[in-house]
Amino acid sequence: MVVGVDLRGIQAYVYSGRRILDAVGRAALVAELTDTSDAEHGIADLVPPNCVVLRDAGGALTAVFPEAGSAREFTARYTRRLRDRAGDLTPVVAHVPYGAAGDATPAAPTTGHGPGPVAAPGGVRAPVSGVDEALAVLPERLREARRHMSALHTPAHGYGITAVCSVGGGPAESVDSSRAQDDHADVHERVAADVARARGIGRRWHRAHSAAWLAGAATATGAPALALPMEVDRLGRDHGEVSRLAVVHIDVNGLGIILGAYRERAGDPRVPGSGAMAQRRLSSRIAGLTEGLARVLVRAVAATVHAGPGQAPTIPGAGATRPVTLYHAPPGPVRIPVRPIVVAGDDLTVLCDARLALSLVRYALDWLDADPERIGDPRDPRVALHRALAAAHGGPPGAGRTVSGHDGGSHTTFVPTVGVGVAVQPVGAPLSLGYDLCEAMCHRAKQHRVALAEADPGTPDEHAVAWTTRFDGVDRVLRRLDQARAAPVPRTGLPLTGTGFTRFLDRYLSGTAPGSLLAGGDTRQRGWLVSALVPLLESGTDPGPELARRAHVTGAPVELPRDWTPGGLLDAVEMMDLYLDPGLAAALDPHRPRPRERAGAAGPGPARPREGARP
Repeated sequence: MVVGVDLRGIQAYVYSGRRILDAVGRAALVAELTDTSDAEHGIADLVPPNCVVLRDAGGALTAVFPEAGSAREFTARYTRRLRDRAGDLTPVVAHVPYGAAGDATPAAPTTGHGPGPVAAPGGVRAPVSGVDEALAVLPERLREARRHMSALHTPAHGYGITAVCSVGGGPAESVDSSRAQDDHADVHERVAADVARARGIGRRWHRAHSAAWLAGAATATGAPALALPMEVDRLGRDHGEVSRLAVVHIDVNGLGIILGAYRERAGDPRVPGSGAMAQRRLSSRIAGLTEGLARVLVRAVAATVHAGPGQAPTIPGAGATRPVTLYHAPPGPVRIPVRPIVVAGDDLTVLCDARLALSLVRYALDWLDADPERIGDPRDPRVALHRALAAAHGGPPGAGRTVSGHDGGSHTTFVPTVGVGVAVQPVGAPLSLGYDLCEAMCHRAKQHRVALAEADPGTPDEHAVAWTTRFDGVDRVLRRLDQARAAPVPRTGLPLTGTGFTRFLDRYLSGTAPGSLLAGGDTRQRGWLVSALVPLLESGTDPGPELARRAHVTGAPVELPRDWTPGGLLDAVEMMDLYLDPGLAAALDPHRPRPRERAGAAGPGPARPREGARP
């Protein structure tokens, strides 16, 4: 029996709070609820010894059980555990019998023994002969299960309690002594039990990852103790000024295609389930790539910190904005303005000061595009993933995707491309809003990449990036983006390919490019751009007469970026007050190898079936 579990409502659950700690804790809790290797915090105690786990990360679980009874018992115990620890998550479960057991399938959807499951769909179906065929039909069975939701999963809390949870608004069941209620120092925050549980997990996750990612991290000047922030107000906010934070979502492109192709190439047709086991090993390496990227982003930002004696720690850089002032309450650590929230599977979500967002995206793309042969270290997650895919491909040396370096050379890598979405929002806005926006922009960027490939099959495989500074709802933001792209004179260049994104930053926002809006760190033309040129470009009017008038008034030609376009210029004006280039690549070379410092950085070793298991 093949059992598949998919957790619904993960994003709404993770970002339902207003604090970084709430999001971190809930994301870590989701990871623990599908971690079969952790006996203390995960669900290893629920998995019988004669079971083969094929996937257990990112809110999804796939396992092979020897018979239907043990599969049903696991489903009942697991859904009960899920209800007790995270009642707002909805499990979708599908059972796919194969072999002799596949001749008889349930005639109707059923539910597990514990409250809250959504279990296997039924109906008369053709028998499934083997485990590989069962795995192939599992996604469709899960989709069917989503259409047969059980009413038992609905939370049924008692509301005869006067204290209200400060996060979710339901009944408060616990007190968080680390947080004051409504700024009253003598009144502790009242929260629901699941919020208190998630915060405890978040603190543990925070301590572990702060120690792993920042251990031995160098700074530009000084040697202060560094830490990751757990409060939005400590992400580089300048009090008394309008502050913005950015939510950055990075997702691997075409993951299903990559895994499916690898399963076919790496599996042994003579060994049932070998393709699925190989697929799990590759998934682990992709997860290692995501964690390695989170780690290097943190360390790159740390490498730009200036902390002199008696001075407030800052991150300076090229641009018209002020340096980022870092939170520091002596003798405590300096909080760097970046905080990975979700590091799971192929997903990476990061909170950061909005002034660093585009610089972080550029550094991430450069890190992913580094030459694996130049890095050389097999412990580096990029090298490990590249070699695994290259070995499975078995094609000529030129296979993979070609990356053009900044020095004019090129190299080949099997490290996949990513889609990136960035949402800029005011400090204090709900994190759920920023996440929904950045995920929508990431999806739009991925669609742009696919459209380019369909229009020209010879188009190189590239990253894709899109961002927004609007925060008035996902539908309105996407509708405005579509209207701007479809205008007779496009009013935006978004989404951009990876090459287009790099060219955009170098052309419009560089401190040294001729005509750049931030040339020399000055914005002398800002008033004219915003008040005169931008309205013309937004209306689609020819800007030629205005450029001639401006040249006549100033007595010199108007300096604008070379080969500028109305859409690109509008995108640049929107971001020029929110862009700081701290020189991340100069501070920490993205081509340097990143040795594994703890298990999982380069992907764990090959998955081993449990003793006695036979798929």
